[in-house]
Formats: sequence, C-alpha cells, structure tokens
Amino acid sequence: MLHLLAAEAQNPMTHVLPHPMHFDIGPMHVTNQMFMAGVAAILILLIFPVLFRKAAIEAPTGAKNFFESILEFLRVEVFRPALKEHTDRFVPFLWTLFFFILFCNLLGQIPIGEIVTLFTGKESHLGGTATGRATTTGALAVCAFLFVHLSGIIQVARSLMDGTYGHHAHHEEHSADGDHGHEAAHDLEHVRGDALAADVPANFDALKNPTNHYKDDEHLGTHGHGHGPNAHAAGVNPVLAIAAALPLYLWNFAPHPFKPAEDGSPIGWLVDIPMWFALLVLELIGAVIKPFALMIRLFANMIAGHIVLAALVLLIPVASSVAIQIGIGAPVTVLSLLIRVLELFVSFLQAYIFTFLTTLFIASAVAPEH
Repeated sequence: MLHLLAAEAQNPMTHVLPHPMHFDIGPMHVTNQMFMAGVAAILILLIFPVLFRKAAIEAPTGAKNFFESILEFLRVEVFRPALKEHTDRFVPFLWTLFFFILFCNLLGQIPIGEIVTLFTGKESHLGGTATGRATTTGALAVCAFLFVHLSGIIQVARSLMDGTYGHHAHHEEHSADGDHGHEAAHDLEHVRGDALAADVPANFDALKNPTNHYKDDEHLGTHGHGHGPNAHAAGVNPVLAIAAALPLYLWNFAPHPFKPAEDGSPIGWLVDIPMWFALLVLELIGAVIKPFALMIRLFANMIAGHIVLAALVLLIPVASSVAIQIGIGAPVTVLSLLIRVLELFVSFLQAYIFTFLTTLFIASAVAPEH
C-alpha cells in the first residue's frame, strides 16, 4: 500500500488525469472520467422520472423535497427574473445542465479508486471527476453556445411570424394616463421589495405560469388589440421568416451607435454601418470567449481542489521517518477534511455559476432588439 502511495506522491496530477478503463465503445476509448459522466447521466435518468413520475397534492418529503426545492429555487430565483415569459421554454435545458454538472462534480468527491486500492492492494483509478477534464467542460460549453444562439435565431423567426419583431419584448406596465410606464413599474408590480426574495410577484400566477403572466397585449400580435400606432403588423411567411432570422440576428448582435432616427437623414447609415461592422467583430469574438470562459472556469475549479488535496495527503508517505509522518499527518488530516467540505461547496457553486451565466446569455439572445 505504502509503495503505491509513494509512487503517486511523485505525481499528484495522477488524481485528475484521465485513465483508461480497459474497455472500448466502438472506436472510442473509455476513460474513468468518461465513465463517470455516463454514471451521472444514468443517475439523472433514474432519479428524476422516479421521484417526479406524477404530480402530488401532499407536501414533498425526503429526497423529493430536496430536489424539488432546488428545482423551484432555480426556476423562480434564477431563471424567471432573467427570462420572464420565456422561462418555461428553457427550464428543461437549464435544469438538465445544472444537475448533470452537479452530479459530475459530486461523484468526483467520492474516492472510489482509493477505496478499491485500500481493500485490494492494487492500484485503481475507478471514479474521478468528469468535469475535471477540459473535453467534458468544453462539450458542455459548446452545447450552451449552440443553444444560446440557436434560441436567439429561433426567437427572431418567431417574432417575424407573429408580427412582434422590433417591439420591446419586456412586460411594460402602463401609467394612469395610459402612457407606457417605465421598466421600474414592472419591478414594483412584481415586488422586488425589502425582505423579499428576488422577483417574488404580487400576483402569484407568475409562479404557476410565467409565460402568460409576463405576456401582455403587446405580445399578442394579430390576436390582440395592440397599442394604437404601435399595434403589430401581420406576421410574415414562415419560409421568409426562417430565411431572414439569421441575418437579422446578426444585424442586432452588435449595437448601432449612429443609427439615424425614423425621420432622420439616411446619411447617418454611412457612419453607422462601418461602426456596426467593427462592433460586430468584437461581439463575435466575445461570443466565442464566453463559452471558453465557462469551460475553463468549471474545469480549473474542479481540478484545483483535487490537486491541493492530493499534494497535501501524499506528503505523508514520503516523509523520512514515522515521527515526521505523524507530525505532518495530523495537521494535514484536519486540513484535508476542511478542503473536502470546501470542495462540496464548490461543486454546487460551479454548477450554479455555469447555469446562471448560460441563463443570462440565453436572455440576451432572445431579446434581439435590445
């Protein structure tokens, strides 16, 4: 046992590097981290359909209460303030993203390989943190990137088809004289008050169905009466809407700082378009950097604790005497327990941060006119 630990002490990175599982799936060589990603996916497919297979009137208890509280917190406190009437469209993807990352993170905290080594005396790398591999976090970031921008393009197409393109997509309150109210009125109506959780609505129908609650007659297109001169025109042909969606999404992807007013001189476009193009290049670079930052943040945070923990623990077997081993081992053991607790917190935190930032990116993509 000690000779195995001493060998690993020379390279603490062995705890975070991928190791082959000695079986393949077709042409793909399976590593311990790939295997744990599969385990996380299987757990999600097993746990949630069983716990939430049917609606229940009684208050949830046990594991169902634990998961439901997380699901509701994410939907009400994280997704809904950003996505408003679009919340329920994106909740399934965002819930899945959060729990997949969380399960991968938490499974990586279980020292499965070390336990196997302890009982068998043979080196084992079973287990591991799937999100401790850049390819896994990169795949998650690519999924988020594609979902964000495809959602934005689809939103443009839908807005063109229902005749709402170019109108503000936020829920506007109206003042007493019938004018359009300020966005602050929306915040007051939905009670962002003292001692209340974020975006708790005065009308609790928002909790049950934010899609309808945040939607007013400004979004009803040809089915609503509209707002006088701002009433929506009829939607365009679906084929034309789909063809125009991508160009219009790119047109609104960067700001137009010198865009002339409706009654202004068209000469302003001569300045606006070159500036828009320069800003578009910067925005496209930023669009690539954002998922890259998501990938690096999750990957780095999930391997950092493992490396520190391995380096501390593996100082013990390389000590020159038993007395020195005891002197090192006592404080290192206490510190390792504290690091383990910190890693549990980081597992939840990083799943939250990845999902929260993805939510903000989606919210900005589905409001193309801003």
